[in-house]
Amino acid sequence: METFERLPHISAKIDEFVEWIEKSQKILVTMHCRPDGDAAGSAIAFMHILRSMGKDVVAFNVDEIPCQFSFLNGAECVVHDISDCAKDIDLCVVLDCADPGLLGRKFPFDKLHCPYAYVDHHAVSYDKCVVNVHDSKASAVGEIIYHIMCRLGVELTIDIAAALYTSIITDTGSFRYTSTSADCLRISSILVAQGIDVWDICSHIYEDNPAEKLRLLGYVLQTLWISKNGKLAALHANRSMLRKCHCSGAMTDGFINYARSIHGVEVSIFLTQLEDDLYRLSFRSRGHIDVSLIAASFGGGGHKNAAACTLRGSVESIRDQVETILKDQLKD
Repeated sequence: METFERLPHISAKIDEFVEWIEKSQKILVTMHCRPDGDAAGSAIAFMHILRSMGKDVVAFNVDEIPCQFSFLNGAECVVHDISDCAKDIDLCVVLDCADPGLLGRKFPFDKLHCPYAYVDHHAVSYDKCVVNVHDSKASAVGEIIYHIMCRLGVELTIDIAAALYTSIITDTGSFRYTSTSADCLRISSILVAQGIDVWDICSHIYEDNPAEKLRLLGYVLQTLWISKNGKLAALHANRSMLRKCHCSGAMTDGFINYARSIHGVEVSIFLTQLEDDLYRLSFRSRGHIDVSLIAASFGGGGHKNAAACTLRGSVESIRDQVETILKDQLKD
């Protein structure tokens, strides 16, 4: 397998991470709640990598893996309760999670008494972890996992390749975003050369939606709000819509891009109702505005073009707060 010259800036961290992997036997692999393609793909790939080394691996998320990623071999192994094995975990590996709070309100912090290791391409800072493999130059966490796999000497299989390709293709917007680099394209070519079915993967991700999701989209699009200067757009989904369409909050994945696609919009936001006055707020930017700074001001995190946090208030009050913070940046 091939590695690239770009890695000196994280090679020491990868070596440190590998040491923790090698001395741990029972490893928990987890990612942010409501996992997207990067979170699900990188976690499933890493689960396969660790199991090929003979490790006892538990893949965990507080939420279900979204239906468009359930085709990945190993998605069915992701569990949602670790009560019976938490005390035996030697190491918790957290992938694609800019802030521990994004692991979800039901994450079993109180049951885990093991070291934490983080692997991410978001701008993150963790006080309580034994190692943080952070590469802001990587297009996706899957790209970093590929390099870790090479360092571990694990053979690239079809299942690992499909999961890593899912990670990279979704977080680069099908290779459209500015994060698309020569390195990520080289890695992707290696994954394709392994024999993955690109059409099958993309069909599952983009063209295999349940009818309920499309019905929900119809309700969501009716909530479209655009600021007076046309540079900020918002959509939201409340619990009534979700119940009516028999959908979970995870079904809204990707909806925010409809707001960002509007001509003139620089930042889009999507609000998903969690409780009466509590919303999960997602941000997307066209690249001129760093939305990770906005999310961080509300206690969340992410990277320049995509970030998230949770906020209390009404849809209108939350929109007003975001618009106020962006007022200077969105001036004509």
